[in-house]
Amino acid sequence: MDPHTGSGPTQQDRADFEYALGRALADPAVRAALADDPRRTARLRTLARQHSARILAAAEPEYLAYRQLRDTVPEPPARTADPRERLTGWLGALALIVPIVSGSAAAVFFLLGAVLDLSRPHAGPAGELRAAAWTTVAVAVAGALVGLLGLLLTAVWRRTDPAGDPQHEQQVAAARTAWRSTLLERGLLPFLLADPDDGPGSTGR
Repeated sequence: MDPHTGSGPTQQDRADFEYALGRALADPAVRAALADDPRRTARLRTLARQHSARILAAAEPEYLAYRQLRDTVPEPPARTADPRERLTGWLGALALIVPIVSGSAAAVFFLLGAVLDLSRPHAGPAGELRAAAWTTVAVAVAGALVGLLGLLLTAVWRRTDPAGDPQHEQQVAAARTAWRSTLLERGLLPFLLADPDDGPGSTGR
């Protein structure tokens, strides 16, 4: 349990511990001390896991620095409005309004044309109304296409926004590397080379 954060190691922390433990057991000095005995190696691996809290304490300052960086989410930079997005915003508004107005007008023109068709003397105006209706339908379709184009352009332009802070990610990666190195050098290697398997009271650990 981390006294500063009140939370225990994460799954990633445990994976890092296992990675450092594997490196420590593969160290030439440790292998020489174990005489490449698989049973002693397995026993030391188990003991290191059992005493992980003590081993981790040797690299606590580096771990706290790493965890503080990892748990800190930098605020995204202020995003300035792109003039192109204003344009696509207007296109989107027009694409919403134009099809509705044009579609309503087309329906009215078709209805009036159908009514006038019932009276043969008014066949000429009925044809003009139908032509006007088809024109408004074309306008509605064009407005919808323009709106779709505006949405696609907005998506493309916003995709270029930075997803995160590269500098912060590099700092986290560097702090993680420093913690794992310290865990190996000041925690695991001294523990394994002290031969806890043969030390006093090892059977009770």
